[in-house]
Amino acid sequence: MHHWIGNKLLLVAIVCGIASGAWGLKPSSARAYHTYKTRLLDTSAYSLQRRELRLGLMQLGYGIIDQLQVTTYTMPWFLGVILEDFAPNLEFKSTFYDRRRLALSASVGVVEGQTEQVTGDGESLTTKKVRYVIVPLNLASSVRINSRVSTHLGAQFTGTRALGSSQPTDNEIRGATVVNLLQLWGMLEWRLSRVTAFTLTVRWVPWASDSVVRANLDVDPNTGAVIGLEVEVYELTNAFAIIPGFVFSWKRANIRLGVGYGDFFLEGLGLLIPGSTLRNISPELDVFVRF
Repeated sequence: MHHWIGNKLLLVAIVCGIASGAWGLKPSSARAYHTYKTRLLDTSAYSLQRRELRLGLMQLGYGIIDQLQVTTYTMPWFLGVILEDFAPNLEFKSTFYDRRRLALSASVGVVEGQTEQVTGDGESLTTKKVRYVIVPLNLASSVRINSRVSTHLGAQFTGTRALGSSQPTDNEIRGATVVNLLQLWGMLEWRLSRVTAFTLTVRWVPWASDSVVRANLDVDPNTGAVIGLEVEVYELTNAFAIIPGFVFSWKRANIRLGVGYGDFFLEGLGLLIPGSTLRNISPELDVFVRF
């Protein structure tokens, strides 16, 4: 039953995407805005230009210089409002080479947060905390085959470290936390019009260390290092996603919409959610303005 519902949702999303793409092919009085200088920023080697600002649903960015932008992802902040535990994050991306048809970039980010569990009651009430640091490293290349078609390829390594603040007993952690993960990705971009671009994104994890979803945590009282973490794990090696989508770009506003099959990759953070959690539906969505 659940698989049937998931397949129906996937079909509806694909139909909506195709319909949106057809709408975007119509002549537009807005006139714009996929141009030679204005390139796709996500899943590519391109970055914001000097003093250019991006305000969006999923990320906020600013072009420090033409070859360097700084970004913060909004999802950790939104979750912080809900869970009352913010996860500050920053990413620096540099397009260090952009000549003729080829662009190359490198980026590094950091996300810091904390998980907390309260156990017992009354006088036996204890609070056990684990602070984590996530560091994604990314290399990307973009090739402009012609005025309409471009290809984008890249690799991302994500490292995670957890530190405990006390010596817990029988402390159980729930949730998915990838320790180390290598991701390869590629995207085909086809500009159907000045407003609409079709994208086809493929993501694959050739290697990942164990992802903890349920574990008894043991913390070294002297160093605070987390030890004895793995009890029940997901095997995420060979996780993948295939996502067709569209990017609509006007003078200021931009919409990115896509839905595919596979695992759900958290772009920018370098983490992923197993496909079984979302019935193997892998979405892409962002709404933002550039000015």
